[in-house]
Amino acid sequence: MINFLGVQLTLLIGPTVAVPAPPLLTEALHSVEVTHSDEGRSGFQLVFQAGRDALTGLIDYPLLSLPLLRPFNRVVLIVTFQGIPSVLMDGVITHQQLNPGSEPGTGQLTVTGEDVSVMMDLEEKSVEHPA
Repeated sequence: MINFLGVQLTLLIGPTVAVPAPPLLTEALHSVEVTHSDEGRSGFQLVFQAGRDALTGLIDYPLLSLPLLRPFNRVVLIVTFQGIPSVLMDGVITHQQLNPGSEPGTGQLTVTGEDVSVMMDLEEKSVEHPA
């Protein structure tokens, strides 16, 4: 949850039901971009600071080990302005990209996604289950 001059952003994330993001994610969140389209799908991009340090990054980037940022997890962005919450985006993660950075601690993890209608374009598989 980020509060900036009376505007509050809430990040909900999860495999099926989106729940409030853990502090590790909200503290690492650097920027949010949402694109709405009246003709096609809407999308979002979340950029997290993903730098490693001597304590948390011995094996890998800490954010990469979180299952919450994997593709097809649900993301809900809610903006609260003057006490009135509005859903800005309800979507699923479709891609993640790590930019390790040129200096220690400057890595960024970019998570992109589309609105939930992207799930309707997945391949349908019919399977019979004999009784």
